[in-house]
Amino acid sequence: MAQQNLLYCLFIQTVESSLFTHITVIAFDLDDTLWPCMPTIQRAEKATYQWLQQNYPRITEKYSEQALFEFRKAFMQRDERYQIDLSLMRRELLAALATEFDYDASRLSQQGFELFHHLRHDVSFYDDVFPLLDQLKHRYRLGSISNGNANAGLTALKDYFDGYINAADIMVRKPGREIFHAFCDRLNTSPEQCLYVGDDPEFDVVGASDAGMQTVWLNRHQQNWPQQLPPAQMEVSNLRELTELLIKD
Repeated sequence: MAQQNLLYCLFIQTVESSLFTHITVIAFDLDDTLWPCMPTIQRAEKATYQWLQQNYPRITEKYSEQALFEFRKAFMQRDERYQIDLSLMRRELLAALATEFDYDASRLSQQGFELFHHLRHDVSFYDDVFPLLDQLKHRYRLGSISNGNANAGLTALKDYFDGYINAADIMVRKPGREIFHAFCDRLNTSPEQCLYVGDDPEFDVVGASDAGMQTVWLNRHQQNWPQQLPPAQMEVSNLRELTELLIKD
């Protein structure tokens, strides 16, 4: 039994050492990979609602926070572009509310979106993010690929990332191959030289794998992998484990 365990450990070490040997670029998802998404969005939406209460009260006299949330969900279905370009959706949502209640649509939309967008980038990073990036930044080129409207360049990631792309930049969402290939084009590299790290099995892991990238599933919350999807290449529960995989010395 001891010999079998030793052989198994040696096998795992051999497999791990052969992974990622040709990687020169590492890209990350943002929301729920490098920071928790919903607390940030909820804080930004609450502040925007309070701003509407103070400056455009006719809107909040009709719409409670929950009612406005339901209105936004319905509004997103009006145009396919809203599913991809979340910033466009929020600007036009605010403009529609302004028009409904006889306010200046251009002014309300611009000011309201600027407030939301600023707070959307007031993120609280997971505590394992920067220890990893500090070790990787001199070994790899780094970046991000995101479906959300977060801009890595408006966060502390700007000092680490060489490139980043959002779905709205090319109007294609993950898991579409085009967004992964567009990121590679920006960094003048090939998918085979890229490792992608993300929390979503389909959008991040399967999408990047189909695009030709190597992948790591970041499973922070011990979720089960969806049975209908092909298995992940590698799984870690935090970025400290990823550090151990990538840095051997």
